Amino acid sequence: MPSCSICLEPFASPVSLPCGHVFCRECVRRTVNSAKSCTLQHLCPACRAPYPIVTMNPALIPPYLRPHILPPLRKVFFNDDPTPTAAPIASSSTSGSPAAASADLARLLAEVHVLREHCATWRRRAEVHAAGNTTLLNLTRAAKDCALRMRAERDTERSQCLLLKRKLAELMCVLTAPSFLLVLPFRPG
Repeated sequence: MPSCSICLEPFASPVSLPCGHVFCRECVRRTVNSAKSCTLQHLCPACRAPYPIVTMNPALIPPYLRPHILPPLRKVFFNDDPTPTAAPIASSSTSGSPAAASADLARLLAEVHVLREHCATWRRRAEVHAAGNTTLLNLTRAAKDCALRMRAERDTERSQCLLLKRKLAELMCVLTAPSFLLVLPFRPG
């Protein structure tokens, strides 16, 4: 039986990291807990490839994407039986009759056709999504530019308003001042 490269013991509940290396679940847990900094990304002990330790809540993922989201730690099952149970593909396809081979070929061609249609559908959806994101980004940029222009205009108007208030205050002082304080120009004569 294969052994864990951390504890060097036979695997006890083995798990696979996204990079493909396999360790005991407890060894991975100890490795994550022994990290000094509290981060959501950790490094594989074998190849130092980063992997997340947070699993996503399936309720937050759209149903059509759930089959494509894999958890960061996946349980691995080892077959202790040393003899292979599956027959080679080449021997199974040559032993059949030509009619069976043509039926298999037709089935496979139909699958390829369906897969191509699905790919085209997903490609169109991705393009629509990208266009939506681009539109949102452009809208965000335009909103930021507009906010900057409005802020500059507000500051200009505010400074003009303060200037006009000062002039008004000076004029009000001059107009409300008693007449004996008004200084008449001196005319030599």
